[in-house]
Amino acid sequence: MNNEFSLKELYEVRLKTTYPIEINGISFEKNETIAYFDKIQISNIDEVKTWVAAQGGFDNKAHVVWEDTKQVNINFSQGIFSKTQFALLSNARLIEKNNNEPLIISQREELESDENGYITLKYEPYNECFIYSKETKEKITNWGKQDNILQIEKPFQTVIIDYNFNYLKNASIMKLGHRLIEGFLYLEGKTRVKDDITGHVKTGILKIPKLKLMSELSIKLGRNADPIIGNFSTAAFPIGDKGTKKVMEIYFLEDDIDSDI
Repeated sequence: MNNEFSLKELYEVRLKTTYPIEINGISFEKNETIAYFDKIQISNIDEVKTWVAAQGGFDNKAHVVWEDTKQVNINFSQGIFSKTQFALLSNARLIEKNNNEPLIISQREELESDENGYITLKYEPYNECFIYSKETKEKITNWGKQDNILQIEKPFQTVIIDYNFNYLKNASIMKLGHRLIEGFLYLEGKTRVKDDITGHVKTGILKIPKLKLMSELSIKLGRNADPIIGNFSTAAFPIGDKGTKKVMEIYFLEDDIDSDI
């Protein structure tokens, strides 16, 4: 059965908007693709159902049972991702900083003063600047500054400088805790199906019309840590009226629409 049909991997996966949204300074219309994945792994699909029985009579037996799908939980994995995809993994707001907004960054440099005690920093310090002798670890308090050039008393002295600088260029900012997607998304992806009679490979189309991001960001850092794998959790909810509800649809086409032949 695994050779005939598998949903372990999808390709050409698109996450589309169900309402207008802005991400990283870019406005997206309804039904526009906000994230595209060449390939994506599905780790598990779990359907959450409820059953309600009408009971009565001798032994209080069940006479009628109503079955209802509340949601379908789906977990995905992606090894390489863009900024937008990374923001989607954690459902974190992604915004664009322009060069008029301050962005204060810490900087540490180890430099040696010249024959006149001058030291040229990579950036111009913003507010505080702390200088330490590398040899004695003592703080140097007698110094002067003009733009990104410092001057200390001793020539040819190796020092460590801790300072902040204001990054004036554009930047993208991902804000964890500030949700990127407040509502629902639409997911569409492709998989390949092997015909159980002819053995020919055909295309399967997976569509989820009402998808909610349920991700929690988890990344392991360190020298011995595994390469970053982006895992994100979603929940698919039913749409439609009673008796015609659906959570997802899978279309089995007659041929492989992505074949080169």
